[in-house]
Amino acid sequence: MCESVECYHTAVSARFHTTLPRPSPFQRVRGLLHAERLFAVALPEAERLAELNRRFTALLPPAVARACRVAAVRDDGALVYCAHGAAASRVRAQAKGIARALSRDDAPVTGVRVKVRADWALPPRAEKHDLPDAALRAFRDLDARLPEGALKQAVTRLLARRRDDG
Repeated sequence: MCESVECYHTAVSARFHTTLPRPSPFQRVRGLLHAERLFAVALPEAERLAELNRRFTALLPPAVARACRVAAVRDDGALVYCAHGAAASRVRAQAKGIARALSRDDAPVTGVRVKVRADWALPPRAEKHDLPDAALRAFRDLDARLPEGALKQAVTRLLARRRDDG
């Protein structure tokens, strides 16, 4: 029996690679988790944390929500990791409201513990670059030549957004 983390990881990795076919790029992660019993037990907890994080981020300004994540719920308390002190202060200030929002009948949350961890934030959003003039001209030409349908509607919406932006 494996006692160390490395030994366990090696055993799980070996079992995963020998029992499952090589996944195609189109195969969903959920399918992989269900296919292997060792991983299937983690799926309900992952789904629960995802739901808690959806409710959590709805309560906070976007910048704070991107910097924090609910990591676990234990002993009626939610553990929230924040990337920096400013976000942690905001979460602490709203702790009672956050606890109420995260609480469910079957899993009450009575408190929120906040820890600062710089590695826990989502990466910053990539800067959005507009299309070059040549690409916009190509889309206008395409829009003029396309027959009515879903593709023409999509190209027309794309061009309308570009006119509104610039």
